[in-house]
Order: sequence, then C-alpha cells, then structure tokens
Amino acid sequence: MKKAWLIVLSAVLLSSACAAKNKDSAGGQQEDGGTRTTQASGGAAAAVKFGDAASPCGPGNLKVDPAENAGVSDKLLIGVANDRSSTIRPGLNKEIWDASNAFVQWCNSQGGIGGLPIEIVDLDGKLLEVEAAMTKACTGVFMMVGGGQVQDNLQFTGKDGSDFHKCKMADIPGFAVSPEKAESNGQIQPIPHPSSQSSSLNLRNLKAVDPEAAKSVAVVWGDLPAMKTIKNQQAANVQNEGAKLAGVFSYPVTGLSDWTPLAKQVIDSGATAMTFVGEPTNLGALVKTLREQGWKGTPLLETNAYDQIYSDSAGAANAEGSQIRSVFHPFEEADKWPAVKQYEEILKQYVPDGKQALLGMQSFSAWLLFATAAKDCAKSDKDTLTRECVLKAADAAKDWTAGGLHAPMDPAPEGGVPAPCEMLLTVKADGTFERAYPKIKGKADGGDGFVCDPSAVFAVPENKGLGVTSPDQPI
Repeated sequence: MKKAWLIVLSAVLLSSACAAKNKDSAGGQQEDGGTRTTQASGGAAAAVKFGDAASPCGPGNLKVDPAENAGVSDKLLIGVANDRSSTIRPGLNKEIWDASNAFVQWCNSQGGIGGLPIEIVDLDGKLLEVEAAMTKACTGVFMMVGGGQVQDNLQFTGKDGSDFHKCKMADIPGFAVSPEKAESNGQIQPIPHPSSQSSSLNLRNLKAVDPEAAKSVAVVWGDLPAMKTIKNQQAANVQNEGAKLAGVFSYPVTGLSDWTPLAKQVIDSGATAMTFVGEPTNLGALVKTLREQGWKGTPLLETNAYDQIYSDSAGAANAEGSQIRSVFHPFEEADKWPAVKQYEEILKQYVPDGKQALLGMQSFSAWLLFATAAKDCAKSDKDTLTRECVLKAADAAKDWTAGGLHAPMDPAPEGGVPAPCEMLLTVKADGTFERAYPKIKGKADGGDGFVCDPSAVFAVPENKGLGVTSPDQPI
C-alpha cells in the first residue's frame, strides 16, 4: 500500500507548477506543526507596493457575508490547502504554507484587506486525508487561497459537506495538479495550467539556442494515469514545432534500480533532445545514465528541474547544459526584479526559517490576486465581499504578473490559457542555474526577459473534457 502512495506522491512533482529552487529547507515549526505567526514590525510591514504594483492591503470598510464565512463578520477565514504533514513525505510542498503565512502577516500589518484581517485555516490533507480537509473547508472558511494538494482530484468527493462544488467553495490556488482540478470551475488560477492546451515555446526557444538539438525529441514519462495528460502535451509540443518525435518511453514512477535499458532506448531512437515527466531525482538518475552511455543530447525540462536536487542527482557535469523552461524570474536574478527581491525579504522577515522556492512565489501570486480581487469587490459590491464577487474580479485580471514575479498571465476559470511568455534557464558546470535565453533586452526579449509568442499555444484534444465542473458554481 505504501508503494502505491509513493507512486501517487511522485505525480505532484511532474508539473511545472510545482517547481522548487530551494535555499532553505528547514521549517519554522510550532509544536502543532504550524509555522510561527508572531507579528513582526517595520520593514515589509510599511510597504505600500509589492514590486511594481500597489499593495492591495490596507485599511477600509470592507465587510464579508457571514453566511459564506463560517458565521464570522470581523475577519476573513481563508483556507490553505496543503499536504505538509504527510507521513509518507513530511514537509511536502511546505513552501506554499510558508509563503501563505508570510503574505498574511505582511498584509495584516497594513490593516488586512479593506480593514478585514486575514486568519489562515489549515487545510492539511496529509496526502491521504483530502476529504477531511475539504470537510473542514466546507464549514470553516470563506474560500481557499494560495494552496494546493497532490491529490486535488479528491476535493470532488460527490458528498454533501465535503465536495468542492456541493458546498459552493471557491479557490484561487497556488497550483493545480490533476486535470479534474486544473480545468474545474469555481476556481481561478493565477498561473494557468490547463490540460487541454499547451505551449511549445520551450522547444521553439531551444531552436534559437541550439537548432541541432531541437531536431529530434524523445518523450520520457512516468507510467501513471495522472501523468498521461502531461505526456500527451509534450508529444504534441514536439509535433507542433515540426520536430521529429523520436519516441515515447515510459518508466515506473517509483524509479528503476537500473536506468540503462531505458537510456539505451532513448539513445537508439536517435533523439537529440529529451523531455521528461516526473520528479527531479528520477530525472537525475536517467540523465546520469544517459551521459555514462555516451549520449550528447540536451535534456529539455519542465520547471520542476529548477531544483538543486536535479543537478545533485545527475551530477553537475552530467546536468550541465540542460535547458529548463520557466515563467518566473529566477532567484539568481533577484537584484534585477524588485518583486523577487521583495518576496525574499518578506519571507525572511515573517517566516525566518521558511523554505524559499518558486512554488512559494506561485502561492504568493495567488494571494496577491485574491487580495486585489477582494479590494476590487469593495468598489463594485458596496463594500461587501462574496465568493462570486472575488471570482469575477479575479477572472477580470489581465496581464497578471503579481507585481513582477512572473511573466504576464491571463487568470481564468476552467484551466485558462498557458502563458505565452517563457524563458530558458540552464544548468552551469557547477550545478547551479543561470539564464540561457533570451538575453535581457536582447533582440528576442519580448518584455522583462521573456520570449513572448502566443502562436506557440495550441489545443491538445486528447486531454479535453477532463475537468470537474458544476452548472451551479459561479464562473
């Protein structure tokens, strides 16, 4: 049974939405496992902007409908979905919990949202207890913000009192994993991750960096139903760019004791590049074996490879030259992007032992979108906050960058549209990361260091219709 859940656990790490570039994996824990929430003073608390955008937090006369807020009218009860207390993988995606606590303290230090302080409600699904977390959400929160669960498809139990739609819940998640969640309604993703659309911009960018490497691409994927949608996207990406699909090869997501047979399949296919669906440790093991077998091709990877675990698992010399897609500004360039630097400072101030990772910035983007939408509701709904108002205001956001944390996005329900802007990061000889393409302010820079090309976004018919939707749910 434990092996089966390890398979499920691996699925979360396949998504570019779940990337982590760790700088501190230690947790600031209380005895109950929660992150410390002692209020700090000064510094970020006095900020009136986040990055290049005005802070959505501050005093005001905002009210919340008690019927949607567990009967409470003087504060916002917001649930953060997470799995950090999993006994199978302790601390799983803890960075979203840390980022959420940091945002809430930063925002509350400015007066909350329209004068309403935020109180976090812990929706720890512990990987195996998502239904219990949803039962808590249905009775105890205004809505869900900034979180994510590995088995987020289990938020749709079909039961009164624990089903996302039946209790008319709303969510602005930090990430979505399953196609059921990613393309559901009742939620707005700040970083859209639909299953039925994809972008081949990563391969298009590889052509600019190394045309020979982009000619023939093998797709390697962990053989699990949840990963099939990503495999379909990656194969379609290759074909959309007119490259040769050298082959599609699977492996058990629990890993292999010997990666040599799979490595030889990739080499025999004639692939000059390889994409990979899975987590960084298995990826590193395969790349290490490929290099040992003499493969000179280029790993073309999803954002979750932006993790020291990958280069450590492969060995720096083997990982060197790997190309990694990203819609976020990397931590290595924090001095160039004020929002990234400010995120680092806020996390350090309010959750000193917090885990710094791209997924944390993604959670922070969700919180900023929620707070901005809630502030807009104060203008449109006579200072009364409702779930429907928040979702409609978040849906109206265009070119969302979270103050400059990431490339422009179009948040939308039911998956939305993938980002039309990306960059490539590469692994250096010492195993660290740096920008590969485009050069900032170079010819290919479509704005703030990203290549932007909407024509790279296309439909993936094989994955259409997998979302869980409700005709009674707003948006």
